[in-house]
Amino acid sequence: MISPRKTALPAAVTAAILAFTTFAPAIAAETPTENLDPDRGNVVSVETEELDTVVKDPKLPSAPPKTGDKNPGATMGQRMKSMDETTNLSPESEAELEQVEKELDTKTAPAASASVGAVTPETRESPESDPSSTQTVGPAGSMSLMIQANTWRPAGIMGMDVSGWQPTVNWSAEYSKGARFAYVKATEGTGYKSPSFASQYSGSYNVGMIRGAYHFALPSVSSGAAQADYFVNNGGGWSADGKTLPGLLDIEYNPYSSLGNTCYNMSQPQMNSWIKSFSDRYKQRTGRLPAIYTTTDWWRTCTGNTAQFNTHPLHIAAYNTTGAGAMPNGWSTYDIWQFSASGPFSGDSNQYRGSWAQLQSMASSRNYKPLGGRAPSTNAVNQSYSVSGGIGSIYRATGGAAKWGQAVTPERAAASGGRYQEFVRNGVKATAYWHPRTGAHMVRNTSSIGNKFVQTGRERGLGFPSTEERSISGGAYQSFTTASGRTHKVMWTPSTGSNTIKEYGAIGKFWSKRGHERGYGFPVTDEYRVGNQVHQRFSKGYTVRWSSATNHVWVTR
Repeated sequence: MISPRKTALPAAVTAAILAFTTFAPAIAAETPTENLDPDRGNVVSVETEELDTVVKDPKLPSAPPKTGDKNPGATMGQRMKSMDETTNLSPESEAELEQVEKELDTKTAPAASASVGAVTPETRESPESDPSSTQTVGPAGSMSLMIQANTWRPAGIMGMDVSGWQPTVNWSAEYSKGARFAYVKATEGTGYKSPSFASQYSGSYNVGMIRGAYHFALPSVSSGAAQADYFVNNGGGWSADGKTLPGLLDIEYNPYSSLGNTCYNMSQPQMNSWIKSFSDRYKQRTGRLPAIYTTTDWWRTCTGNTAQFNTHPLHIAAYNTTGAGAMPNGWSTYDIWQFSASGPFSGDSNQYRGSWAQLQSMASSRNYKPLGGRAPSTNAVNQSYSVSGGIGSIYRATGGAAKWGQAVTPERAAASGGRYQEFVRNGVKATAYWHPRTGAHMVRNTSSIGNKFVQTGRERGLGFPSTEERSISGGAYQSFTTASGRTHKVMWTPSTGSNTIKEYGAIGKFWSKRGHERGYGFPVTDEYRVGNQVHQRFSKGYTVRWSSATNHVWVTR
């Protein structure tokens, strides 16, 4: 017996190295300093958080997933392909999954059944013996059969796109098969971050691919601007390094029955406004326009075939071997064509229509002209905003344009009488804040500490920065103070990530009196409630506890 996800084909190449990479999605724009030669050993991305769903029960829920649901959610072209195709792996990447399953001692599924359609070597009917067969087979079996049959590729530069439905990817093998660029799913809506993103994004880079992140849009759930922020905050940024593709907006057929019709119950004007909101905020945050993934049919149906976004690179989906077909209005051709959901590469297979130099331009130039569209306006990018007052002082004192880049917004009102202004350097964003209580300080939005600040509600959550981000032995910290005077210290180490000390609270005061991080160590959690108690754990093995019933504070180890 074999698990439903296991391939019936013989194992392919076994990886020499399982490369478990760690990478903070919030700093996607800051790429590694070394490109690995693909001939120096296998680079394999592995993520097991959603493995049970992918292996044992591969299906899309009726409502969008949330982070931690252990379901990878929707992928590019979701409504156009089966779950077999959604979980598509090349034979080499499939072999890695088998190895991981063995190492994790994954329990095998029951015998083949009609509901799962698992295949055994005894019952599988080869395509050679019955080329017209349409029998249902399990995800891996049918995947492998499809890959063997779908080796066709158009002329041009090959690429691929993957998501959490590909828990193991042998990037060295994909590169050897011809893939030179990749898009990786980072986010969906404003509630899901792919746990596979970090290792996939790094793995594709480490074998020499040009890579980028994509966002699956849920237009009826929240605004375009909110989803663009969520995307950029969780890996969707851009860097003019020639190795990072612009963030990709995946806007297509609604795959969730809970969200209404194919256009998410939105009118064409509403949909166009939503796309513009996303595009405008992405450009504001990164300095360039996102690329757009869609189908011609969906674009005609749900946007009215608008031509207003033809300054954006076009990634068109059309699964066939005859060509990409008619284009959406405004584009005479595509930049990227997603031509197959079943091979030759893991995930979906893509072709870039232009030359290698043009693909590099797409990755490096904020003014890249789509192959079939109009060049983007440079006015907004080159617009000059003054930087003055307290914000101007801290901006210049901490490095100015050399460190923070140029202002991409005017100075604006923040909460509680404060002010802020945003800056971008090479696609990496920072924000200067000022408040009468704290003065002016900078926040690196893409650092782990900065991302914690953003995810906690910015100045409405932790307050305004009252220090810069500072390095200390073993880690770093930055302090934030609310308008009412409550101070939070966000502390980071490589092993614990970023966690918050409420210095005004009973636990925070207790921790401070006993030597800060030199005493009990760095926080490894935020404060959390257990009944009528609040706990917080620290890196030296201590847990500080406070009782709301007695106001008593004590420590255990």
